[in-house]
Amino acid sequence: MKFHEMLQKRSAIATQMRALNDELKNEKRGFSDEEEKRWGGMTKELDDLESSIKREEEIRGVDETIAGQRQDEQRDNVDPQSLEKRYQGAFESLCRRGASDLTSDEKQAIGEMRALNKGTGSQGGFTVPVEFRNRIVESMKVYGGIANVCQIINTSNGNPMEWNISDGRTEIGEMLGENTEASKGDPSFGKISLGAKKASSKIILVSNELLQDSAVDIEGLIARRVGSRIGRIEASQIVKGDGTGNNVNGLLNQVVLNHVAAAATAVSYEDLIELKHSVDPAYRMGDSNRFIFNDNTFKGLKLLKDSQNRPLWLPAISGVAPATIDGDQFEIDQSMDSAALGKASTMYGDFQSYVLRRVQYMALRRLTERYAEFDQMGFVAFHRFDGVLEDVAAISKLTHA
Repeated sequence: MKFHEMLQKRSAIATQMRALNDELKNEKRGFSDEEEKRWGGMTKELDDLESSIKREEEIRGVDETIAGQRQDEQRDNVDPQSLEKRYQGAFESLCRRGASDLTSDEKQAIGEMRALNKGTGSQGGFTVPVEFRNRIVESMKVYGGIANVCQIINTSNGNPMEWNISDGRTEIGEMLGENTEASKGDPSFGKISLGAKKASSKIILVSNELLQDSAVDIEGLIARRVGSRIGRIEASQIVKGDGTGNNVNGLLNQVVLNHVAAAATAVSYEDLIELKHSVDPAYRMGDSNRFIFNDNTFKGLKLLKDSQNRPLWLPAISGVAPATIDGDQFEIDQSMDSAALGKASTMYGDFQSYVLRRVQYMALRRLTERYAEFDQMGFVAFHRFDGVLEDVAAISKLTHA
């Protein structure tokens, strides 16, 4: 089946599922045995299609990268004085051959870039080019559900930033008479310092055979590995960081609203309703409110039905409607725990109230001699970030006791 045919079929199945759900809703009844079987068949077919589409998209992504590289080789009118472009080429040479084998032009480009990023010399690694960083950030998206829906600010350095914290439910304006001075309304939760905690990708080993093979997209290979490792640790810290030492103070630590699930090891329809209504209505009306849970919890929710025996989960229709749980969009974040005693399995709220601060500067260090006896080269990347929930009324969590 061709790619566009798979997309069309996925959309058709999702449309049929929504039509069946609307029919049940209008008739105020649950599934018949035949409809239950039909729904299960469509769900399985949709899951199989999603897997096939994902594989095809990955292949197409590789093809687009190769095509883009060929186009770059054919461009003769690129300004050779552009520092970023020059640095991009020098950085690839640096990854493949090391600093000692760079040409004079490549060394000059790296020197000029280093001058723009004071304090990032060879002892701290080399600043990665913008394109390389963008590839890493793109790779990170699949690992961080919250990072995909929260408010992100990129800063040029990691200097501490003072950030106001409040409970929006307590903030209200005032009525004034003529020539009356307005009173001061300070945030009720005060201020905190938003810093920049450092994470590493751990050491990534690449064989010298791959480094010497010009047909291999070595930057893409390293960027994907860095993106995977940095993406997972960032996602984990955003959710579960304990705030001690060099750990981020995670969102679960900062969320103060809470609903206790009825069962210690399961999430029910009633739990989701209680969780949603533990958040003030003002935070449930926007486009950025979401459920957050891991894939195992999602699998269970796909099987749940409401009080009218209708499924809570509705699949997405491409370009028309997103997938929803009980009418709300959701994000899969594997850093969330499954339902278990003492754990928080689900969050709900307006995630634009969570601020993720990322330092734009990202460094990559090449370990030239450390793995020479294995004929391998080591690379390690460093990424700095922090996060804060600026309005504690915006998000609630479902815990199991």
